[in-house]
Amino acid sequence: MASVTWLDAWLYGTRVARLERDGDSRIHWEWTPETTARWGGGSRVVSNFFPLGDPVHPLKPKVFLDGYLPEAGTRTSHAINAGVAPADTFGLIAAYGRDLAGALILVPEGETAEPPNPSYRPLATADVAERLRQAGRRTGHDSFSSLPGLVPKILLHRDGNQWYAPQGGAPSTWIIKRGHDQASPATDVIDTEVLCLRIARRLGLTNVDAEIIDFGDRLRGIAVRRYDRAVRANGGIARLHQEDLAQAIGLNTDDPHRKIQRGAARMPSLAHAAEVLIANGVEPDNLLRLTGFSHLVGNTDLHAKNLSYVHTATGRTALAPAYDIAMHLHLPRSTGEVALLVNGKARFNDIGWDDLVAEAESWGIPRDRANSLLVSLGEQFADALQAEHAPGNHPGVPDSAWNTAAKRVTAFLRQRPALAL
Repeated sequence: MASVTWLDAWLYGTRVARLERDGDSRIHWEWTPETTARWGGGSRVVSNFFPLGDPVHPLKPKVFLDGYLPEAGTRTSHAINAGVAPADTFGLIAAYGRDLAGALILVPEGETAEPPNPSYRPLATADVAERLRQAGRRTGHDSFSSLPGLVPKILLHRDGNQWYAPQGGAPSTWIIKRGHDQASPATDVIDTEVLCLRIARRLGLTNVDAEIIDFGDRLRGIAVRRYDRAVRANGGIARLHQEDLAQAIGLNTDDPHRKIQRGAARMPSLAHAAEVLIANGVEPDNLLRLTGFSHLVGNTDLHAKNLSYVHTATGRTALAPAYDIAMHLHLPRSTGEVALLVNGKARFNDIGWDDLVAEAESWGIPRDRANSLLVSLGEQFADALQAEHAPGNHPGVPDSAWNTAAKRVTAFLRQRPALAL
C-alpha cells in the first residue's frame, strides 16, 4: 500500500485524534478540540492508559495500538499482505484500522470513518472452511483477521445460518477460530470454551454466543459472536469500544509471555485489573466473579490479553463480557498454573476460598461482600454445570473435563465460611 504519514482516529462518530508517524517506534498523538468538547478533559473513553486531553508521550500510542494487532507469525503474515515491515505498527494500523477490536477506527487523513462502499459477499460453507484453513497465512482474503492473539482466526458477518465476507471496510460480527488438530492433547479446548461461555451466560458474566462448527476433513472451529459489535434494528452495525488489560495499563506485549504474571513480576496483575475499574468509578465486584469463575473451570489463560474493558459512548467503563475461557486442568500437559496470581499464589491446587477473599480485600472489597459474591457464584455455577451436562449437550467435552469441574465446585463450596452459609 502507499506510504501513509497521517492517520485520523475516530470514536463514536467523533474524530478524536490525529496520528503522525514519528520514526520506527514513535507515533505522535494529537487530541482534537471536539474530543474534549464531547467528553471533557481527563475522560478515559479512548484508553485508560492516556486520559483524554493529556499530552501523550510518543511511545505510548505504539504500545496501545500494538494491542489491537495479532502476534508472532500471524502479525508477519498481515505485514506481508499490507506490504509493510512486521515492526511497522503505524503501517499495519493504516492497513487494518477500519475493523479493529472495539470501536476505534483509524484511517488515512481525510478519509471518512465509515467506509464509502461497504458490502457483504455470501460464502458457501466450503468457502468458509478454506478461509479457516488459510488463516494466519499470507492470503488476499477479505476476512483476514486483524484481531490480537496467536490462534489463527477469520472475521465474518452472519445473518441466520448464512456467512458473509465483509468487503470495502464493512465491519465483521463473528470470529471463527481454528481448533487444534484431532491428534493434539488440546483438541477439546474449543469444546470446553463453548461450555464455559454457556455457563458464563447463565451466570451473567458474558453475552457472547459460541458454537462448534465441524467442516469435515478433520477441520473444526469455534464460531464466536463479537461482543463489541451489535446489529441494529435497521440492519446497521454498532461498534462498542474496548481495550484489554495490557493496553489499559500500558504493558508492552511484543514478547507474548509478558501478558502472564510469573515469579516476582508485578505487572500485569489482578490488582492492576481492579485499579482500572476503580479509576473509572466502578466497583471491582464483577472482576472477583470472573476470577472465581476462571478458578472453578480451571482456566489457565486469564491473562492480560484475555481480560478487557468496554468504554461506552457516554464515557462509562465496565468489565467486558467474559471471552476466551476454557477448561485446562484435565489436560495431560496442563501447567496447573494461573496466568495472573491470586493472593500471590501461582498454582490452582494452592489457591482456595480464603485466597480469593484476600485478593478481593486487597482491591478494597470488604470481606463480607467478597464472601457473599463467591457463595452466590459457586451455587450458581453448580446449577449451571448440571444444566449444561444434559444428554446430547457438548459431545466434544470429555468426561475428565466434566468431572474436574464438578469436583472443583464441590470442593470450593465446602470451603464456605460458616457466616456465609
